Amino acid sequence: MKESFFSNVRELLADYAQRTVTRTNDFPSILDSLQRNLHSLIAKASDVKDQIKLAEQSGKRKRKREVENWLTEVQNIETKLCSLENELQSQGFVSRFLIGGEAEKLKQRVDELVDQSQHFGELVLDVYEIRGEAFSITKMVGKSFEENVERIWRFLVKDKVSSIGIYGTGGVGKTTLTKHIHYRLIETQESVFFVTMSQEFTVTMLQDKIADVIKLDLSDECNEDKRAARLHEALLSLNEKFVLILDDLWEGVSLEKMGDPLRVDGCQLIITTRSLNVCRQMNCQEIIEVETLDTDEAWELFGEIHGRQTTLNPQVREIAKSMVAMCDGLPLSIITLAGSMRGETVIHAWRDAMEELRESVMGGNDDMDDKVFKIIKYNIDRLDPMLRLCFLCCSLYPQDHKIPRSELIKNFILEEFVDGRTSMKSQFEKGHSILDKLVSDLRLLESTRVVDECDSVKMHDLVRTVALKITEGKTKVIGGHCILKEIPNEELWSKDLETISLMHNDLNEIPIGVSPNCPNLSTLLLQRNLHLRSIADSFFSQMRSLRTLNLSETDIEVLPDSLSNLERIKALILENCASLVYVPYLGKMKELTQLDLSHTSIKEVPRGMEKLVNLKFLSMKNVYNKLEIFPTGLLPNLEKLQCLHIPYEVVAPIQDIECLQQLEEFEGRVRNVRDFNRFVKSRENRVHSVSYCIEVGNEHLGDEEEDDYADSVECMGYTSVVFFKTDFSDEEMIIILPNGIGFLKFYECDGLSNCFSDGFEIPSSLHTLEIKKCGKIECILKNDRHSVALEHVTLADLPDFTGVIHKQNVEGAFVGPPRFSSLKSLWISDCNKMKKLGLPASEFPNLETLSIKKCSDIEEIIEDEEGGGNILTISLPKLKWLELYKLPRLRSICNATMVCDSIHMISLASCLLLKKVPLYFPRDDDVIDDGLIYSAPTTLKGIKLGEDEEEWWESLEWEHPSHKNLVQPLVTFESSSQVFY
Repeated sequence: MKESFFSNVRELLADYAQRTVTRTNDFPSILDSLQRNLHSLIAKASDVKDQIKLAEQSGKRKRKREVENWLTEVQNIETKLCSLENELQSQGFVSRFLIGGEAEKLKQRVDELVDQSQHFGELVLDVYEIRGEAFSITKMVGKSFEENVERIWRFLVKDKVSSIGIYGTGGVGKTTLTKHIHYRLIETQESVFFVTMSQEFTVTMLQDKIADVIKLDLSDECNEDKRAARLHEALLSLNEKFVLILDDLWEGVSLEKMGDPLRVDGCQLIITTRSLNVCRQMNCQEIIEVETLDTDEAWELFGEIHGRQTTLNPQVREIAKSMVAMCDGLPLSIITLAGSMRGETVIHAWRDAMEELRESVMGGNDDMDDKVFKIIKYNIDRLDPMLRLCFLCCSLYPQDHKIPRSELIKNFILEEFVDGRTSMKSQFEKGHSILDKLVSDLRLLESTRVVDECDSVKMHDLVRTVALKITEGKTKVIGGHCILKEIPNEELWSKDLETISLMHNDLNEIPIGVSPNCPNLSTLLLQRNLHLRSIADSFFSQMRSLRTLNLSETDIEVLPDSLSNLERIKALILENCASLVYVPYLGKMKELTQLDLSHTSIKEVPRGMEKLVNLKFLSMKNVYNKLEIFPTGLLPNLEKLQCLHIPYEVVAPIQDIECLQQLEEFEGRVRNVRDFNRFVKSRENRVHSVSYCIEVGNEHLGDEEEDDYADSVECMGYTSVVFFKTDFSDEEMIIILPNGIGFLKFYECDGLSNCFSDGFEIPSSLHTLEIKKCGKIECILKNDRHSVALEHVTLADLPDFTGVIHKQNVEGAFVGPPRFSSLKSLWISDCNKMKKLGLPASEFPNLETLSIKKCSDIEEIIEDEEGGGNILTISLPKLKWLELYKLPRLRSICNATMVCDSIHMISLASCLLLKKVPLYFPRDDDVIDDGLIYSAPTTLKGIKLGEDEEEWWESLEWEHPSHKNLVQPLVTFESSSQVFY
């Protein structure tokens, strides 16, 4: 909206006020507010468009309907204002617009749209998330199971039943049944949302879980009715058919409170519960009972889990059948039993196991839940001590919580369950081995995955209940899922208590006077109490045996001084305590091995750290208030350090780091190449391999660029080196690139060789190379160079760059396999001397993404390797994304036809000299009407073109007249800022 509009309205208003006696005092404030909020609204809309277009670029994500509708409303506002601008000089405009209330109504609508934009949460959904997150599903046996699957499928697809209730005893297979339905829905491209409930049920928790799967943020709203209304709007905005599955519902709940999904057109609801009454309370149209397995089915399931490759002799076989019979057809009992007996071959071991099982299930009542409880406990009791401790550690998390494997393994190490290994790497490998055994062999944990995150595991709620029963008296797990609002009464903190988990709750403070008498407490878990801001000094006064304290992801600002007296503590975890500014004296904590201060706001290294002689892990990365200095002389006192993370804002003391003989992992910044070489040399010939993320330069690269490469390194998991404003002009300077490096970046560096590979021997381990804003460099390889293992290459703002491979007119030019056979993505921008890519198609057979932007001189992308234009087709079998933007001299993508069997998205803008998109269109011999004998590439989902380029699109040449018509439905014209980022 033009600013002149408001200036003109104010002039008209002043003139109107002079000519009339009408009161106009309120109108200037209305105009000011409208102008201010309209400016914010349009700016927000622009940002939203940029973000969603960037997200949609890959074709893997799409905007939420709620966001699309909002953008339409904003466009309507802009159109309305343009119309008003045209009416400015019309008679009676001020009277209509201001006095008639039109301006006030417009202001209210703008305010509403601004407010609505604050509640979007995620702007887009992953396409696979819209359909549903894929689960690992257990193969089930039994005729009734298959019948139930088919019956539910018929209810959903054929009968269009709106709500289905599934009930049965714990461990009978209700969740497995719904996961099979879930998987089948995903296969048929149906949208499905899977929500797992827990016994600690609240309406707010249910609302949060539904909001989470549909990517709606409700964190700013406490009122249940308002939350429900926003849920309903979000469900409506999906604008498509979907199935909502509520797994493990313990009591009936008002549909209105959960967003009234059955009032959303196209929604179908499935619930699972242990109670028939819950199905009735929820008014389920159809109700299905999941029954136990019969004898033959139970034995078949046991064989599936135990392993058919193991041949049991007849006597053992009969014992095994007797043990399976004791499980009464409950799948969970059978699965855990089969897992616990894997590998047993000797008959006396089977007899002993059968007697123990018989003794375990004898007595008590005939309740099915009680029986499955006893069988699971029996299987847990058979674990060896270390496996048992690791397994029980998993029960400290809230019910149905997906626990990242890496987090669990860190806990194993903290609790010294895998402390027999000397290196960190071997400890992690041991941890993964333990989890693999608990998941795959013993079937006591389930493997799962958090979307866009890491591999994780979870416990079946019955298994977790048994685990907590085993540790009862010594372990307490209270709340979870933000249920707990206040610290438990001191009566619950018994003297025998060894471990207490209050994680994932909503504690705000631990008030003055609270001082639990827990002389034996060794582990206190308070992580992810997001609003916990203060802890009274009295709280730790009677916890002198505390060994592990986890306060990560809390809002704590100042740690109490009484923390200093925890002399036996071994692990102090303060990661992501973003408000933390004060840590008390740590010198008494002589046994401390792990100290995590990453993502805090401390300004100085805590006092007393030089006395932490047993410290193995120290992380201070990403300190928000920018740690002012890292003291020299500290690190030599910490000679047992294996892992060290120092903020990039301070220069790491290289002379001190050289002293750390046991260092295995380092993250930080060194001043120059000489210090970098010193570091690399100091790590040579070590017993344990070293991985690191190191920045080289007098200045820190900055958060934006740092986030780029930090994300890459975290995703790929290997050593990275970043050179920032480094001068390589010194001919005597030799840069040592170590073996094992995976990520290498140069940013604003001087003195690089004309050919990058002349100055650096590219290690075989290097997967990712980024070069930005560096002069002199002209190419990556010469024609006589051998292949490299690079997978991802980014080249940007290189004023002298002419092509990826520099062709030399010399005898003996390189002949052999493709130089870039592993390359998956190539991003090039602002390289204005490049006329050709310098990379024939045969050089990158595995390329998936090719993006070239703002290269003013490039004329051809993919070269004809023969040089004479004799090749009719080239193959790029893996290419999915092709992006070409602002290439004013580009005349040809390729002189040959490109066979791209995986092509997904093509984005073109400001390439007006381009005459042809040389895609291969497969022949369709079955379609011969009107001479149409071709079909569009089956994988192609869209062609995005710049706005106002319809005429250019119409002028493109095609091999066959039908080709353009085949892809026309896939074409959209959009602004360049939306098509590209």
